[in-house]
Amino acid sequence: MIQQINVSELQLNPINPRKIKAANLKKLQQSIMLFPKMLNEAKLIVIDEGNVVLEGNQRVKVLQEEILAKEPFAWKVVLQDNDRYQTMSENEKEAVISFWEKWKENPIVIVDRHEGLTDEQKKEVIIKGNKEFGEFDYGKAEILFDEVTLVNFGVDEGVFYDPDKDPTVVTSIKGSRVKKIDMLIFGKYSVPVTREEYDLLREKYEEYVDTACVDFGFVKDIVSKLNAR
Repeated sequence: MIQQINVSELQLNPINPRKIKAANLKKLQQSIMLFPKMLNEAKLIVIDEGNVVLEGNQRVKVLQEEILAKEPFAWKVVLQDNDRYQTMSENEKEAVISFWEKWKENPIVIVDRHEGLTDEQKKEVIIKGNKEFGEFDYGKAEILFDEVTLVNFGVDEGVFYDPDKDPTVVTSIKGSRVKKIDMLIFGKYSVPVTREEYDLLREKYEEYVDTACVDFGFVKDIVSKLNAR
């Protein structure tokens, strides 16, 4: 059933298997703010009878936390490095901001409400419908269904590959323990890093983007902190 609802009444699904990195969350916000019709025409948010989101959790997260809860200055910071936004005239940019300021006064979205679904049917909607920005948290996905069922739903079976159980993805350094590695690539350089180092660097990157709302300047920020020690 198609209907209108205040976005603040929607509840994010705690077992949503889709997770999103800060950089992709920013891209999704840019996409929503510059093309708001995608919310009400391209792909509707799907909810159940209790207003719990079955499909579109990341869009709701952006609407609630990044648009409704924040002011125009924060929006402009997110939009400023978007190619399309950069080519807009000042009047066009102002029209974008004005649209969302007006929306905040009455934050209505169109949703597709599914009532009477069994728990199993809701789980199926969650798995099949959550293929937007971000990546799967396959730990949560496997809580909903077993691996075979997920593959039958169209989930790539390759995602269940666990590199930590693959003895071929290691490097041996004489005199040291065998360690898992990833390659950190920049320009013509490829630097081997342990999985622990890679995860730490990724965590610092996501913290920086969450704070600065942009990704440029990350390396300079790290180097500056190292030099300050």
